[in-house]
Amino acid sequence: MPRLSQPSCAKRMPSLASNASLNKALLPYAASARSRKFGPSRARRPRLYKGAGSPRCVVDSWGRPTRSCLWTRSHRRRMMFMRWGVRRNWDNLGEKSTLTAMQEYLELLEKLLPGWDDQPMFPVALSDHFWKDDAAATACAACHVDFSLQRRRHHCRMCFDIFCHGCSPHVVELQLSPGAPARPLRVCTPCKAAIDNDKRLMEVRRLVQENRDLKARIQSIAHDTDTRVHAQMAVAATLRTNAIAQGCNMTAVDKSIQDKCRDDDPGAAVLDLHIKTPPAHKFRPSESVEASEQLRVANRQLVLCLKVAETRAKKALERVDATTAVLQEAIQNQRKPWRPIARLVVPFLTIVDLKRLAQSARPFQAYIATHDLERSSCYRRAFPHHFRPQFWMWRTCCDADTHKYICDLADALSSHLGHPSDSDDALHWSSIMLKSSATWSEAYSLVVAKCGADGTLEHDKQILADVQRTFGRSSLRKQTRKLALHAAQDDVDAKKVALARVLRAFTATHSTLGYCQGMNFLAAFLLTNVHWNEAQAFWLLTAVAVSPQYQLMELYRPGVPLLNLRFYQLQALVQQLLPDLHAHFEAHDFHVSMCASGWFMTLFTNCDTLPADAVVRVLDCFLVYGWKCIFQVALALLQFLQPDLLQVDFEAIVDVFYTLDDNALILHPEYLIHAAHAMPVTDQMLNELQAAYELEFPGTLGSLRPYATTPSAVQVAGKAAATPTRRTRLLPSLLTALSLSNSSPTAVDDDVGMLDVNCKIS
Repeated sequence: MPRLSQPSCAKRMPSLASNASLNKALLPYAASARSRKFGPSRARRPRLYKGAGSPRCVVDSWGRPTRSCLWTRSHRRRMMFMRWGVRRNWDNLGEKSTLTAMQEYLELLEKLLPGWDDQPMFPVALSDHFWKDDAAATACAACHVDFSLQRRRHHCRMCFDIFCHGCSPHVVELQLSPGAPARPLRVCTPCKAAIDNDKRLMEVRRLVQENRDLKARIQSIAHDTDTRVHAQMAVAATLRTNAIAQGCNMTAVDKSIQDKCRDDDPGAAVLDLHIKTPPAHKFRPSESVEASEQLRVANRQLVLCLKVAETRAKKALERVDATTAVLQEAIQNQRKPWRPIARLVVPFLTIVDLKRLAQSARPFQAYIATHDLERSSCYRRAFPHHFRPQFWMWRTCCDADTHKYICDLADALSSHLGHPSDSDDALHWSSIMLKSSATWSEAYSLVVAKCGADGTLEHDKQILADVQRTFGRSSLRKQTRKLALHAAQDDVDAKKVALARVLRAFTATHSTLGYCQGMNFLAAFLLTNVHWNEAQAFWLLTAVAVSPQYQLMELYRPGVPLLNLRFYQLQALVQQLLPDLHAHFEAHDFHVSMCASGWFMTLFTNCDTLPADAVVRVLDCFLVYGWKCIFQVALALLQFLQPDLLQVDFEAIVDVFYTLDDNALILHPEYLIHAAHAMPVTDQMLNELQAAYELEFPGTLGSLRPYATTPSAVQVAGKAAATPTRRTRLLPSLLTALSLSNSSPTAVDDDVGMLDVNCKIS
């Protein structure tokens, strides 16, 4: 058998023995030996052991021990013509040299098995490892126990060293060559640990690559969104310029954009789309796996950053798209031929006309909603008298928690009656003003019945005294213009009884609030406008009082904490808008509280300064715009009377407000509302003055919140009434209180201080 020396120009054979084992039939003996790192003089020979079944058991080069010599001879005979038949051709090289034959063989091998000499996939199988010869290993490399027939030799397919069976029990799926299927091969225990460590390092590399991809996606989203947003903003800027040029109402357009975007500041800058990514994904993988946990944390953080980036991008695009859509719609509507007609006709339309117009066509509905005509209509023209109670209740119950509060109160009272309503529909504020709905009137009658006779409640004495002062001419009024609420004496007595019942029912259901002077005038004015329907007046008074839009609960609470704030705000507004009058008041040591206490406590319903028809219009605007309207009316009065006030001293200043001529222009309802609307007072100004008051007088307002321009801001009482937990607590307490014929005043849920119906019944 020839022994070929390794040619110097031959290509290096693969270092992994398994790669060559796959192709044994193609390799000559010397080449096969060299592929296993054998030298030319160290060819592997068959091993001979003493077997139990035969005197000599022959083991061929790569097989298992044979069972008989006959089988071994036949096996060798077949291999001479099949597997190792190349060796005979190797002896008959003819005129070819061994170097030329080796080169031709390597070229053929490269064609048949491309990439057979590539670097193995596991880094531990490096070129400095050699397939160890069996004869050189007499003991296991791990446990150092000598080999024998029972303790056989096993090659590790990773490190090529020889181990016993106990030190190489692991079988790992290894790929012999690129593209070949994985085969189960034996490896030793140290190599198995190296493989496991390498798998963990592969996981580290995978996490690093995934984190880099996530960061690239985040940056790509930010860049693409930034580009699209800037392009849309340029379009929106052009549309805004066109809208201003065509005379669109930009205040209404901005408000519509704000409502669509659900953003507090429509002119705010675009969201910051650049997300700060965690630095842990920049760690480089090492031979240890200590950074794997940090990489997993960074991966979770990057996933969250990706979601944040997608959300911000979506919100930014929705904002600019909504801005563009609103501006395009405004420009398109402005070009319609009926727009000039609408601008001329709308000032003469009532809210009923606007409602009918909105129902006629969708463009009219959009036009009315965009320009907020329903709210602003109360500044232009009075409502129809028959529609006013429904409008007042609608404006009061726009706050969802206020609506739920009065419905819960009515349900609790109705359940105590023992005959619930046959209807499956829930209570609604609109049924208060309908005579066919008996739930509200029955609930009110129950409260009146539980209040008992006059004098049994805590505040009865003060209520009855104020009821007597409510009717008739005010002692402060020097003119005879203010007559009694009703001329006939019999009617006046009946109205006094009705007013007393409404006030007693209200204070009984809100005993923590009690009674405060000023309620009598407001309740009497509401009774007048609902045609002295006590149930409707009671529920309307309850809704107005508990609604957080108007803050009357804080105004009438013991100690009147809100009244001093209103004086402070009015004084500051007079100083800002009427500086000459403010200087005159300061020179004579006159404070506006001397004339404004009745305005604020009664909302001008005492009719000491304004006539009843003007007060109706003031109350219309108050229920729509809140306290801003009251300050505007007060400033309009002061501005109109400023020439007269500047000419009198301290003693005569108050008389100016009560000696107005009946024909004074300021007493005309529409002129008064028009003059009040011209006063530059905003809710933001009132909130800023409230903040200044809290800094100057800390702790005086308690938990009072700034005035909210939207009905979604709810006081503590309204919040409690709207929650299911509050309702489940409300019903037992309310029924227990109403079932007692004699009880002492016990507070129910004093922290809420709203729905305490324990009456003082002796």
